[in-house]
Amino acid sequence: MKKSLIIENDIDTLDLIAIILEDNEFEVVKSERKIPLQEIVDLRPDLIVIDYLLGDGLGDELCSEIKSNPSTKDIPVILCSASYKIEQLAHDSHADAFLAKPFDLDDFLQMIKEFAV
Repeated sequence: MKKSLIIENDIDTLDLIAIILEDNEFEVVKSERKIPLQEIVDLRPDLIVIDYLLGDGLGDELCSEIKSNPSTKDIPVILCSASYKIEQLAHDSHADAFLAKPFDLDDFLQMIKEFAV
């Protein structure tokens, strides 16, 4: 079973994304706060979904850390936000994909299928 990490400070969105991933055969680890990079290295997720605006930092900064670390750079990261700049933020932080909130369920499911290989 693939493992996913969701970092999202809105509990309803966090739970919704978790349900979608669990329904697609992912083991889900959830966090409402930014996680230190070493914890991500130790967790070894197969997919990471990060909200841009976290209560204790910015998701694009964490994404950049993940993508610049040799141990985590190949983990697919989906950056999500309601910000109109989400596409640029995802590009600048080297995210593999972005999800604009509110998101279309079919779009998200398609992303999951791409990364579940």
